[in-house]
Amino acid sequence: MDYDFIVVGAGSAGCVTANRLVREWQAKVLLIEAGPSAKSALIRMPAGTFKMLFNGSPFIKRYASSPQASLGERVVSIPQGNVVGGGSSVNAMAYTRGSRADYERWFAATGDPGWSWNGLLPYFKKQEGNQRFDNESHGSDGPLKVSDPRYTVEVADRFVRTMQRHGIPYSPDFNAGRLQGVGYMQTTTYQGQRCSAADAFLTPILDHPGLTLVTDAVVERVLFEGDAAVGVEYRVKGKLGRARTLNEVVLCAGAFATPKLLMLSGIGPAAHLKEQGLKVRVDSPGVGENLQDHNVAVVSMTTRGQYGYFGEDRGFRALRNALRYLAFRSGPIASNGAETMAFVNLGDPAAEPDLQLYCVGVMWPDPQGPKPTFGMTLMANLVRPRSRGTVRLRSAVPSDDAVVSPNWLHDVADRERLVQALRYLRRLASSEPLASIVHEEVGPGPHVQSDGELLEYLKRTTDSNYHPVGTCRMGREDDSMSVLTPDLRVKGVSGLRVFDASMMPHIISSNTNATVMAVADRAVDIMMANWNIPEERDKTKAEEHAQ
Repeated sequence: MDYDFIVVGAGSAGCVTANRLVREWQAKVLLIEAGPSAKSALIRMPAGTFKMLFNGSPFIKRYASSPQASLGERVVSIPQGNVVGGGSSVNAMAYTRGSRADYERWFAATGDPGWSWNGLLPYFKKQEGNQRFDNESHGSDGPLKVSDPRYTVEVADRFVRTMQRHGIPYSPDFNAGRLQGVGYMQTTTYQGQRCSAADAFLTPILDHPGLTLVTDAVVERVLFEGDAAVGVEYRVKGKLGRARTLNEVVLCAGAFATPKLLMLSGIGPAAHLKEQGLKVRVDSPGVGENLQDHNVAVVSMTTRGQYGYFGEDRGFRALRNALRYLAFRSGPIASNGAETMAFVNLGDPAAEPDLQLYCVGVMWPDPQGPKPTFGMTLMANLVRPRSRGTVRLRSAVPSDDAVVSPNWLHDVADRERLVQALRYLRRLASSEPLASIVHEEVGPGPHVQSDGELLEYLKRTTDSNYHPVGTCRMGREDDSMSVLTPDLRVKGVSGLRVFDASMMPHIISSNTNATVMAVADRAVDIMMANWNIPEERDKTKAEEHAQ
């Protein structure tokens, strides 16, 4: 069967893309997802995030990096969503958009004002169903539900007050273009349940005759006739299949899988493709380059009693919390575990923030740390890291994972900022009203004091904040390292675009999920600007509106 469009990846970008093509354009869409469907109670419960992340889950795929020289040859694991809804089905549900300045950098990289803050704001607002805000920066009628925390632990409230005593202003809204301040994060939840991209955009069209959704299917390469993408080859339960498109293939597989698929299809750095025995279709040196992520520094400590979440999933407490959640959709199960955040610039408090802080009501897992007990963790991640990593093929065998090298802490400035961040987090923990509940710092530990010792601790413990982007970045036509044109076409071929996080030329200064969905929304408008609905389907659409 031929399709109008083939969308590879049913994550945040893929769900938005499929929704708009099917509902508004009456297009016949094949949506292919490598993971299973999102039919799990654990996904629906906000607190299920940490269960899936730390206890293992078929809904999360972990990419093991190559040994990292910048981390003392440590191999790190970077989890990514492997389920319908992608990261939005397994993430901590933070709804953030980044800052106005982030998108001005996109505008400068592309020359397209549509990628500026003002250009993307209408898409954020259109998608958003905010339960508190309805103003020039927010929408309240969209399918993506956004709400305030339904439950907070005491450490979260104390963190917000402590930050204010340190001169950080309280912010009621992190999504109006300016990030400075401390406050409570809004999440993609509604009445105590997760609202993923699948819930908001895919569920409404699952029964639409224009949509064909195939799960547990891995796309192995894009098919071409001459320089035109005409379809994909994919494998389901060992069986190889092919699908053709009458128009375009849209890649939404994520910052690791999308560059891998391009390279398997002959689009990438020529020397690397030849090393793998692949025919070079387009020598595109930027494919797999420019990998950026928000890596974190953590200070973990025990507390003088129950101020967080430890033990809430055991014994009588677990039963009580389950009943409370089932009856009222409230209590610890309704929380994402990290209700607060702050944005600061330690070098210049008035400047654009360079750190994002969290307070989490548990001790952060550390194989070399003490046994978990009542505790809390303060976290800081670099919002504009200077270090850049890569994605490369392990082999020409499609089932082999890509080789990921995040290269965290390679840049001297990144190392210095995170060492400074550890010292700042320690000062917060020793300040009231946090200080009176802290019993003992367990990570890094009071014996770790010098910059060198703190750096070694960072090398051992820094981890992903789960926001990899940039590996197929967009840029101007004359930019030799850009993979995509500003309209997200893959350079050197026709009929092939990328709508996911790999398109970002620069990482945004906060959690990336909301931005990925807004990007896909605008990208559909760009792609469909010159597409006409076939006459017979246009009549059907008119009849539906008349009814």
